[in-house]
Amino acid sequence: MTSYQNHPDVAAIVPAYNEEGRIGAVISVLCKVKNLDEIIIVDDGSTDDTASEALQAAHNDARLHVYQHPVKLGKGQALLKGSHAARAPILVYLDADLINLNPGHVEKLMDPVLTDQADMTIGVFRRGYWRTDAAHWITPWLSGQRCLKAKLMTHVSQEAAQGYGVETAITIAARKNKWRCIKVPLIGVKHPLGEISRGGYHGWGTKAVMFYQIGRAWCLTREGENAVRRLFRQERAE
Repeated sequence: MTSYQNHPDVAAIVPAYNEEGRIGAVISVLCKVKNLDEIIIVDDGSTDDTASEALQAAHNDARLHVYQHPVKLGKGQALLKGSHAARAPILVYLDADLINLNPGHVEKLMDPVLTDQADMTIGVFRRGYWRTDAAHWITPWLSGQRCLKAKLMTHVSQEAAQGYGVETAITIAARKNKWRCIKVPLIGVKHPLGEISRGGYHGWGTKAVMFYQIGRAWCLTREGENAVRRLFRQERAE
């Protein structure tokens, strides 16, 4: 495991909604990463035992803090809550349902930022499961696995970052402000597909909401508006 001398404090932030049976494994991995100074879990109004599972883990590691929303507000709101609660100047964002995650993956995500080779890293799935690999190959900017300098979050549109638009809002801020970004392969990591893990029609409904919020985040930014205008001009020309 990499050891950094005099490294800045690092906080891991995990937004979670109904991740009972999955979030414990992610927390267990984070507790093994010695270079983390804070581990912040934000339960976004779960209706299962996500919070209990996280709180049980919190008793074993003083770095771990659990915050709870009384009702579901959205992934972006949960991630922003954790970001505001963190004291560390470096933030690591991870999804709560990751499968096959290990401490090495987290260290690789942190390394370029801690050594000032990058302002932000984006973790992309490789050789975990072909469908989640393909999703990250086609749309890497939607990855929820990131490490970045906390001060950069002041450039992210709070309105665009609501719900599932948060990764898009962060990515667009990175492009507009010319952050140094590096993609980090997370070999073997995957997560359950939304429509499967949420189940049936509810799962597909969640997907529909996700796509709407991603599109909304894109359109709420200057870059997104320009992209939409270019698309419309191209369609008219055709």
